[in-house]
Amino acid sequence: MPEGPETKRMADSLSKTIKEKEIVSANFLYPTVRSLNNVKNLFVSDVTSLGKSIIIRLSSNQSIITHNQLYGKWSFNLLNTKIKHNRKLRMEFLTEKKVARLWSATDIVLLRSADEKKHHYIKNLGPDILDQLITNTNVIERLKSKPYRNRNLGGLLLNQRFISGLGNYLRSEILFFSGLMPSTKPNNLTKVQSETLAMSIKQISMRAYYQKGNTIDKMDFNERFGNADNFRLIRHMVFGRANQPCFHCGDKIQKIFQSSRRLYFCKTCQS
Repeated sequence: MPEGPETKRMADSLSKTIKEKEIVSANFLYPTVRSLNNVKNLFVSDVTSLGKSIIIRLSSNQSIITHNQLYGKWSFNLLNTKIKHNRKLRMEFLTEKKVARLWSATDIVLLRSADEKKHHYIKNLGPDILDQLITNTNVIERLKSKPYRNRNLGGLLLNQRFISGLGNYLRSEILFFSGLMPSTKPNNLTKVQSETLAMSIKQISMRAYYQKGNTIDKMDFNERFGNADNFRLIRHMVFGRANQPCFHCGDKIQKIFQSSRRLYFCKTCQS
């Protein structure tokens, strides 16, 4: 499932393709948005992301909210590009030169823009970790708050009510960079540990957004591995590296399942 950084990059690409551009034609095949086929002079006034959802705002004061879940995917192509897969088309926007298409998604809702916060997914979201206005202090306050302070971090970091946009690979990487085990609870953290965790939650998420999913700082990567060509191959410190040596200490990376999802950690570097 795409996490916050991937969703935001998709929203960026969608915005670049259709926001405030002349829509030559559009096709809405999914039942919940078919009524838009009757709209003349369709105009997209804004595209943004929130957590793992994308919001397309129309000049008709309507919003399309999509959540890709496991199988949904946006594609952005020149008009004459041939499609080489069998995904089901949900909707498409055609401009003079390009086309944006949504494939296979099943969570697509059309509603009044004024009612966005009533959407079944959005109404339950915590603050978006990629929101520039969300600070480390805000994260610490949520860690200390009653609903979350006694939760295991391994589960908490997947809870979209706590902070939206975090997901499976970010969880493993955040805990590694924080030096914390998945079983640790916010209530048991020292002041320094809380500050380090909050910084990692924000920093690793932003890094993944700007570096296309890579959670290792590029400057640190060059110093550690010496070959910038490997940057696309070595993307994470622990995620997906079960039984491989830790880049810090050399011990084997462990893999467990928590909240029904894979979680990776180094038992030596994390405590």
